[in-house]
Amino acid sequence: MLRRVWTLVPVLLLHALGCGKGDPEEPAPSDSPVRVEVTSHHALPVEIYAVGTGIRQRLGVVDPGMSAHFVVPGNLTHSGAVELQASPTASSQYFRSDKLLLAPGTIVELIVATQLFSSTATLRQ
Repeated sequence: MLRRVWTLVPVLLLHALGCGKGDPEEPAPSDSPVRVEVTSHHALPVEIYAVGTGIRQRLGVVDPGMSAHFVVPGNLTHSGAVELQASPTASSQYFRSDKLLLAPGTIVELIVATQLFSSTATLRQ
């Protein structure tokens, strides 16, 4: 009986190694950054923040009627969900997106509306 078990061990090890390789046709994870494309329809300049794992990172400012592109730091995207915030510089109001799971290469389209509560954040791959 013990001899059969020892004969079976190498076969099981080879099988486990074969299963762990994955599909060679499947693309490898990308190191592309996560980008945020912001269009502002708000009457004031708007500061854009990315918030994740207790860290609030300022991405930049978008002037009224303008567009801007930002990159979310990798330390935020690798740790879980990220929330985007838009806050007019001369106001206490702000917009918060839902929590977004951001993968490398993802593009987030953030539209800052005239009324902040109507703003939207949409994911694109």
